[in-house]
Amino acid sequence: MRAALKRGEAVTLRDATLRSLDPDEIRLRVTACGICGTDLHLHPGEEEQEAGFGHEVAGTILEVGSAVTDLAVGQNVVLESSSACGRCANCRNCRQELCTDVKTFMRPGCMGFAGEMIAPAISAIRCEDLPPDIACLSEPLGVAIDMVRLAEIELTSNVLLMGAGPIGLMALALVKRMGARRVFFVAYKQQAARARLVDQFGADAVVDPKETPLERCDFACSIDRILVTSPPLTLNSTFSVAAKGAIITYIGIAYGEGAFCRFDANDFHFKKLQLRASFASPAMYTPLALQYLREGVVNGAALISHRFPLSMIEEAMQVARDKRTAVKVVVMP
Repeated sequence: MRAALKRGEAVTLRDATLRSLDPDEIRLRVTACGICGTDLHLHPGEEEQEAGFGHEVAGTILEVGSAVTDLAVGQNVVLESSSACGRCANCRNCRQELCTDVKTFMRPGCMGFAGEMIAPAISAIRCEDLPPDIACLSEPLGVAIDMVRLAEIELTSNVLLMGAGPIGLMALALVKRMGARRVFFVAYKQQAARARLVDQFGADAVVDPKETPLERCDFACSIDRILVTSPPLTLNSTFSVAAKGAIITYIGIAYGEGAFCRFDANDFHFKKLQLRASFASPAMYTPLALQYLREGVVNGAALISHRFPLSMIEEAMQVARDKRTAVKVVVMP
């Protein structure tokens, strides 16, 4: 079996052998794995050792552990990148999103960019009716669902979305479906493929921050909901355009100095703003995400700009970094 390992920005394909299954695990043949923005980041300490990567996974079960009774060989599934255990105090108190014993395949070893992988059985959700490249989008779509949920969109909401990556575009589709009054999107026009989808998914207007800084934009309405998938440094500009009492949700991450955001806390206080962090781990909305993909609430096919075999993983990563032409890149081993 071949598996992709990453050290810094260097990606290498190597022969790999999987260990034996624990009783509560499954082994699957990977049929599709999407490249996430986090796969392109340089994580602290990543230069020191090679590691498997890829967490947006669809596959076919090849083997089940001795304690697995609800899954069978041959079934097609998608994987939650992490799952609530269902047994800790938070889970039993209906606070699964605060699970203290999260189950995940994201640990040393082979992950989604490999011919096969091992995962906790609890993370597998059957999906027989979607092509694997579409099905694997359920993982990032679950992230978008959580971010939109926290924003509490209403029919009277005027919404600003920042960051035209796949999750931001999915959030746009959801916000439009929820009936928000006006929806604005911050996107760079030079990222042509993404800009086209912003228009296709129904934004009322697009702001290119290279042409007009966000702080100087006149939206002709009060922006009371802001959803941010761009890096933390962009949060400052959202505080300046937010209406009094606005809710701001964000998922954007960065490392080093880029992880910090300095702002006027007094102004934030007097405007009664709310800043809400969305972190969809454990994953909570995979069945709903699959439903949205089935029903076309989110157009998965429109989001996928490139498909590559595993043998071309290095080229796939290079293409994914080029935001002018790439939207969602999927590797199909």
